[in-house]
Amino acid sequence: MNLVKKYYVLSLAAIPAAVLFVGLSACSDNQPGPVSWETQETQRAIAIENSEFNARAFRLKNKEKYAEFNIMGRGDSTISSKCANGDGWASVDLVHAENDVKVSLKCSTASAAIGCLTKADFSSRSYASQEGRCNNELPIPMPRIVK
Repeated sequence: MNLVKKYYVLSLAAIPAAVLFVGLSACSDNQPGPVSWETQETQRAIAIENSEFNARAFRLKNKEKYAEFNIMGRGDSTISSKCANGDGWASVDLVHAENDVKVSLKCSTASAAIGCLTKADFSSRSYASQEGRCNNELPIPMPRIVK
């Protein structure tokens, strides 16, 4: 009888450990391992290309206001060896060529459908919670949205 109790107690201790192991394994599936410098640079280049495409579309859609503005893209600063996707957002400025008026945008690095938002509009939406956080839902390599 003593032996049965011992196995019973051991099995009770093993269940939480197994649940914890499975839970941690599931989390790690969403986290890609460290990526090479080459992969980071590829992701950065695509993020800039995509965000500038979105900025051009934003400028065209709002051409009565921004036709004379140049695009100054800065990319996604959260792309790193541990986060090849970045947060999915890039800072882009529209700068007037003559009077240095600047309009700050946040542009998606992966979606033409989302495109760009003014920084004030971005801050008021749920997208703002993604800023600075690794977005593991984005694919590696990031698809080019330039058409």
